[in-house]
Amino acid sequence: MDQMAYRNKLTELVEKYRYVNFQHNGRTLEEGLDCLGFMVMFYKDFGIEIPSGDGNDIEKDWYRYDPERYLRGLKSIGGKEVELHELAPLDLIYFSVKKNIVTHTGIMVSNREFVHMSPRKGFTLDSMARHWRKFRGGIRLVNGFIIK
Repeated sequence: MDQMAYRNKLTELVEKYRYVNFQHNGRTLEEGLDCLGFMVMFYKDFGIEIPSGDGNDIEKDWYRYDPERYLRGLKSIGGKEVELHELAPLDLIYFSVKKNIVTHTGIMVSNREFVHMSPRKGFTLDSMARHWRKFRGGIRLVNGFIIK
């Protein structure tokens, strides 16, 4: 896919998810999505298959019992790990929101903005300038997409 096709696809997907609500363990546009469900569906639109879980129930307070669970799952996906200053569109990014435990993901849509599912707002487009302190890493699953 060339640069223009990636840009067009990103714009199309932002519109597709714009009014989706947050739902814990949500895996459909109709019922809503959590950040993992969003990530699974978004990347699937680019032909990238990501598991929607690890085979076990995902309780609301899963991080209390196994704080490394989400990070283990993310790292098992593969791809190239990237730092904050290397982020590009389509990079998967992850954050620690609670007590330095990785519990949240998003997807870069430009060099400065990302999309994610907010428990309070649903689908959200945010600036990394507001969230970089919670950033813990990124994974590049799509190579060759750099906005100049």
